[in-house]
Amino acid sequence: MSLLLDILIYAAVGCGEWYLALRRTLACARGEKVQLVSLVFIENILGLWVLSNFIRTSNWLLAVCYASGSALGALIIAIHDGHSHPHTGQESAPESTSPAP
Repeated sequence: MSLLLDILIYAAVGCGEWYLALRRTLACARGEKVQLVSLVFIENILGLWVLSNFIRTSNWLLAVCYASGSALGALIIAIHDGHSHPHTGQESAPESTSPAP
């Protein structure tokens, strides 16, 4: 495969694995046991595939692309969830429109 295609694949796998980790956390919080087990299985298969390829090739560029894909997944969610408070992740209280006493 070409290097550009490898970079895109590893970035996509990193982003996808980050999304799966987010969904796993939500499934755990909601008590969705079957979905939780399925997501953990898929995450582990993807992680082991990346680790296996890294051990065989020792290509740090692909490892960095994988990590960058995970960071990109976090960034996409952070941008998409722009209405939350930047430090706590909680929604800000609406400002009062009543005049001060």
